[in-house]
Amino acid sequence: MSSTSSAPLVELTGVSKHFGGVQALKNVDLSVRNGTVIGIAGENGAGKSTLLKVLTGVHTPSAGEVRYHGVTQRGLSPAVAKSAGVAHVAQELSVFEHLSVLDNIILGNAPLRLGMIDRRRAAMMAEEALAVVGAQVHVDDMVRDLGFADRQLVEIAKALVGDPELLVLDEPTSGLREGEVAHLIELMNSFRDRGKSVLFITHRMEEFFAATDQMFIMRDGRSVALLRTEETSSDEIVSLMIGGRMASLFPDPPPRDEQAPRGPLLKVTDYSVTGTNIRGISLHVDHGEILGIAGLAGNGQTELLQGLGGVRGSHGHYTVDGISGPFRTVRRAMDAGVVLVPEDRKRHGLVLPMRVSANMTLPHLRKLSTWGFVRRSEEHQLVDSMMSTMQVRPDDPSLPAEALSGGNQQKVVIGAALLTDPAVCLFSDPTRGIDVRTKFEIYSLMQRLAARGKAVVLVSTDLAEITNLCNRVLVMSHGRIVAELSGSDVTEHRITQASFQAVSQ
Repeated sequence: MSSTSSAPLVELTGVSKHFGGVQALKNVDLSVRNGTVIGIAGENGAGKSTLLKVLTGVHTPSAGEVRYHGVTQRGLSPAVAKSAGVAHVAQELSVFEHLSVLDNIILGNAPLRLGMIDRRRAAMMAEEALAVVGAQVHVDDMVRDLGFADRQLVEIAKALVGDPELLVLDEPTSGLREGEVAHLIELMNSFRDRGKSVLFITHRMEEFFAATDQMFIMRDGRSVALLRTEETSSDEIVSLMIGGRMASLFPDPPPRDEQAPRGPLLKVTDYSVTGTNIRGISLHVDHGEILGIAGLAGNGQTELLQGLGGVRGSHGHYTVDGISGPFRTVRRAMDAGVVLVPEDRKRHGLVLPMRVSANMTLPHLRKLSTWGFVRRSEEHQLVDSMMSTMQVRPDDPSLPAEALSGGNQQKVVIGAALLTDPAVCLFSDPTRGIDVRTKFEIYSLMQRLAARGKAVVLVSTDLAEITNLCNRVLVMSHGRIVAELSGSDVTEHRITQASFQAVSQ
């Protein structure tokens, strides 16, 4: 078959994909023409990422056809896709931590001179790509020293080398700061204006409406609708995603347990975190309270939780229900009743090739063992109970964690943290990259923990989560607490105002 100028840039016809007995895609059709930005929406596990991996040659379809410019692709691979002008930024970052930013960006695209890499030209290519995505990193920086957001930008910059015709973005904004998200949306719009196309997955509705022309909705591995973005609404999209309507994106809090304890549970005074700019922090969290930590990204919120959770060294006065810290290790923090749900589940929360059951019990093997042998029956009971509580799907604890969708992986991470029945739960961006229904379930979980008298601390890049879930909010800037808001003052406007006023001082 020869290509034609009128043929779609990429077209999928009757595509199905199964992994053993799991049917991930079922007879999906999708056509991408030049000069369009298409958003792909669906719950976790709907098949979105699998669809993009089939389209870019990562997975071979079990049935159906993939066509580029009207030509059916046989033996499609990522290398073939790349040479055809299809660039893929996967949900799982593929940067190499022990290489520089430059080496990551030019990997597979290195310019040659006399048979050797032209480092000067390579640096120019990398700097240009970094400038396009708005990254504030140097080409000689080591990737291992970068934060999650900067790693994400390096991944996107890598995809832009070679000026692709189709940019395939799988949750590229999940770890980005607000200004970087706006810059990426501008980049997508400029792609469309130049006659190029973008496929874009996100779980943030406002990003779909800011960036896309069309919405492709998936549910249970099938395509259920293709809509013009300007003619639809977030309610319609969510309804199509879940097969029904949600009364609200945020649950009503349950009644507080009258028998639950009250008063301060966690308290720190003159608290500092080693290796950060966090100095002289004082705060408290009460039994039954959800405390939000807000502020512009990169101002110490995540590092504060890492210090409280024993991931980073810290010093100062720190007590949890009468137990004195600081806790120099995660183990000591857990023994004191403090657990941390990390912001990057794949790097810090899971061992992806291991079974779901092993991931859940890994932090607790000491308590599940006798003379070095794990009490398997007890382990199985704990895992089955927690998987039921967290509603992990599929409910098969023998599956490797990497086989689960992002939302279900996050449920496993949270379930592992809760197995010890902690007194204090620290959540660092717990809903990053997950769908609206799973978000609702996690919000409900946090509210139930608070109703039982637990202390919950939430750091989130989504201000709507902070304002709808938290009883009280601390705003941080440059490692300091610059404002405390409660009651009617907990609004996005007041939080943003406090954040920017602190930066300008």
